[in-house]
Amino acid sequence: MAKIQLRNEILFRAPTHVGLLAEVTERLNAKGVNVLGLRAYEEEDIGVFLVYADNSRLAAEALDSLPDGRTNTAAVISAEVPNEPGHLARIARVLAEADISVLEVHVTSTDAPTAEVVINTDDNIRAMDALEKL
Repeated sequence: MAKIQLRNEILFRAPTHVGLLAEVTERLNAKGVNVLGLRAYEEEDIGVFLVYADNSRLAAEALDSLPDGRTNTAAVISAEVPNEPGHLARIARVLAEADISVLEVHVTSTDAPTAEVVINTDDNIRAMDALEKL
């Protein structure tokens, strides 16, 4: 049985420069934020960070304090699921059959018995209802 909840993900954008990743992670650390997932890339000289943290409010505050950056939050679905082959495929099929479009997905897994799937869809409320059937 999957544990499904609605959480916030932080989207931070700032002009790229050497040391930006260090600045972002140091600010998060200074606020006591535990980063559960992070994806960062460059897009036309802008550093884009997707931060999934244990405390999205503190994470947003930390990143808001960086100069020249913009911070937004987005609701995402967090699903703690069994860490077994095929589970992500089942999630994708349930959403497809409910006619829900997946906009973004991140999966974190180790040798632990569970994996965390973070999903943003075109209708997170309907998606949560659909995923409750897993």
